[in-house]
Amino acid sequence: MLNPASLRAAIKITLAAALAGAWSLSFRDVEFVWYPLLAVVMCMDETDTRVVAAARARVLGTIAAGLVCFLVHTLLGGWIGLTVALLIVVPVLRICQWQASLGTSVVVSAMLFLVARYSALDWLYVLNRTADTLLGVAATLVVNFLFWPINRLGEVRSLDRQLRRLMTSRLAAIHQQLKGPRDLPVPVPEVMVGSNLCQQLRQLVNDELRSNPEGEGRRLHWRQRSLLWERINHHSLQLQRLGLMLPQGALASEPTPWLERLPALLQGSEACVAPLPRRDNLMLVARARGLPPLLLLAIDDELQRLTRSAQSLALASLRDAERR
Repeated sequence: MLNPASLRAAIKITLAAALAGAWSLSFRDVEFVWYPLLAVVMCMDETDTRVVAAARARVLGTIAAGLVCFLVHTLLGGWIGLTVALLIVVPVLRICQWQASLGTSVVVSAMLFLVARYSALDWLYVLNRTADTLLGVAATLVVNFLFWPINRLGEVRSLDRQLRRLMTSRLAAIHQQLKGPRDLPVPVPEVMVGSNLCQQLRQLVNDELRSNPEGEGRRLHWRQRSLLWERINHHSLQLQRLGLMLPQGALASEPTPWLERLPALLQGSEACVAPLPRRDNLMLVARARGLPPLLLLAIDDELQRLTRSAQSLALASLRDAERR
């Protein structure tokens, strides 16, 4: 069964294809309907920024492939002409740093050489195929802007809240592993959940900054905050893995204020950070409890990095918290 996001995507691409097909049939100059439909399939995406980027790649790939195929067609045809055209167009796109247009250029080159009426390939033919592609791009943009436009900043804030809840529960699990009683089960580290949320956050932030470089995304420091969330996810996961290498409750009887406030590290607009341990004290704890000293030092190193990242995140989020 399709989830709501997949169902919305299927409806949008169906509407865009229907609109592009209707426009193609209404214009006499559109000879091949599959060019607009192919543009719809290759350009449709969740956000307008990614649609525009895919549309740009689609148009540039069509133009480059059309021009190269036109020149090659004056000398060669068929499979040989297609091979020579690809040997030319691929390096040209890489030199121009249009790597996103490679797939489109390959498809268009194959169409121009191997489908019907390729013998009529000339400047007007290339211009018409580019116009056909623009027709499909226009249909995609219209449908994407009118139906279920995504609120990127709302999605970004939602992911920020999800990451905060996930990391807070992870820090509580670390505290339970190191300070809690041995009879309570410790949650298993969730590796992919945090990584997926960080990836989604980074993608949405990049989309927002590309579409609105001077907007709220920049003023609220969302690029820096997304990078800090990736660091917090990494260091908290490393800290949890290192903690699982110690016996549960290994530091239960030790005075460790730096662990007591660990679950509250990411709560609120300011990082709740207690004084961090001194390394000579860790060596005394290791000798007294019979624990591996290098493991305690590794835990301390990850805790230092996690705390600094949490403090930086609190500072970067300060303006957003003041606005609320």
